[in-house]
Amino acid sequence: MTKKPVPHQHPYGERISLELAKEIARAGEEFAAEKGWNATIAICDDGGHLVLLHRMSNGQFGSIDLAPPKARAAAAFRRPTKIFHDDLTAGKFTSFWHLRQEAAIPLEGGYPILLNGKLIGAIGVSGVGAAGLDDGDSQVALAALKVVEGRSTG
Repeated sequence: MTKKPVPHQHPYGERISLELAKEIARAGEEFAAEKGWNATIAICDDGGHLVLLHRMSNGQFGSIDLAPPKARAAAAFRRPTKIFHDDLTAGKFTSFWHLRQEAAIPLEGGYPILLNGKLIGAIGVSGVGAAGLDDGDSQVALAALKVVEGRSTG
């Protein structure tokens, strides 16, 4: 019997390129602009190191401090940061220590970037939730990630 892989245990792949990070950020900006939203988009590599930080014109400067940790958390745990948000709202964080861990930031908007089923980086989006849209950051991130859908490194 073959075991199914755990969804968040994607193997690591080749590190994301700056060129691909720019394409992803551009797609996120285009989606946000169509909606009239201002977003800050952070792209990190598979080790959580910042590759690109893009704040749209008139984006709140506070999001500069939130988007990168969302991307790092998504890379560190190889899953969307919404899981930590959901755990927090469900009362699953059992101590203040858990909330102090930047790696487990309990805000949605962070997603792993997968290519050929392998983690190559992560995206973190901030600023749209401040506009009163609980899932706006996630909407921008998911629209941006469409850039890598269907791609293959051969």
